[in-house]
Amino acid sequence: MTDRTGLVVAGAGARGAYEAGALSVLLPRLHDLWSAPSVFVGTSAGAVNVAGLAGLAHRSPTDATDELVQRWRSVDLSGVLDLAHSLLGALSGYGSQVVPLAGPALAPLLGFLGLPDRLTSLLDTGPLEETLKPLVDWDALHANVDAGLVDAVAVVATSVSTGGTVVFVEHADGMVLPDDDALRDISYVRTRLTVRHLLASAAVPGLFEPVWLNHPPGWYVDGGLRMNTPLKPALRLGATRLGVVATTPASAVPDAPGTPDRMPDVFAVAAMGLRVVLGSGVTEDLRSLLAVNEMVRSHPGSDPRIEIPAWFAGPPADRSDDLAHLAADVLGRVRPRLRDPAVWLLDRFVGGGAVDHGELISFLLFDPEFAAAAAELGAEHARTADRHLA
Repeated sequence: MTDRTGLVVAGAGARGAYEAGALSVLLPRLHDLWSAPSVFVGTSAGAVNVAGLAGLAHRSPTDATDELVQRWRSVDLSGVLDLAHSLLGALSGYGSQVVPLAGPALAPLLGFLGLPDRLTSLLDTGPLEETLKPLVDWDALHANVDAGLVDAVAVVATSVSTGGTVVFVEHADGMVLPDDDALRDISYVRTRLTVRHLLASAAVPGLFEPVWLNHPPGWYVDGGLRMNTPLKPALRLGATRLGVVATTPASAVPDAPGTPDRMPDVFAVAAMGLRVVLGSGVTEDLRSLLAVNEMVRSHPGSDPRIEIPAWFAGPPADRSDDLAHLAADVLGRVRPRLRDPAVWLLDRFVGGGAVDHGELISFLLFDPEFAAAAAELGAEHARTADRHLA
């Protein structure tokens, strides 16, 4: 078996900048400890990061991650969401569905105004495709795959028609695409990756519109629904050791002190839902990996090739809300200056208590100041809390 280092990066929204910072520490470490990653697998913002790094694989780890951080710092909220149009679109689409006769009658006018006659999403992410294009050097990505410098790049999405996980893979000649996994409802599709695959992987259901892809034809949404931290696809693609980056801890978060007296509001429940969706997969999959490694080590007759060494870079369990506090702090500095009206609108739109507010905002706060601070925090966590899991 050929030894390959795999890099797995979880979904994270605007927290992708944090992941880029963590990668600035982890990637050189993987390079020095084992080898440069040649298998890249990611979901949502993690897909943006792995595609970006695959296109930078011909550069040194430090240069590549420095460039990745700078790309995140170039993104602002207006390049991701059109909040004013989101509000008008939501009112238009919902109104047309509440008053059935209005839909057909007003459809031509709504179409002329660029407004929907059905509610397909709460947010208008029309600017996002143009914003994502420069975050990845697509020509360099394809060239690195063709040259064999990168064995495989995979982007994870969820099929709307089947509800299953689809892993879109661009791989070098000589590699064999894994068989579909019927048990976990995972299918693998060889393709030439484009910005559309990144859009599909990041299309949060309800918030963002589903994305149409031609192969296989259908609508796709966020891969994080079922596989936010795609460890298994990385292993199926031939990785024998892993670097893993996420914005949630690899171990269970300690219980919060006390129980709130009041019923949690919708924002508190939404924040909890995000923590569960994004965090449970990291925790459970890494626990399973650790259990297998421990079994191999405790049974002398076991095949050592079963063991999967891994490094994790992300927040320690006792600092799981650092990003929430950071987002709230950055908002406190941005708000008085009204540098970006879209940020102000987002701040007003998302409610909840201080931590819940910051938690939700941290996924949507595409802001250069937040990106810079989040990248520094990611590097700090990676230096002080990343753990060799082998």
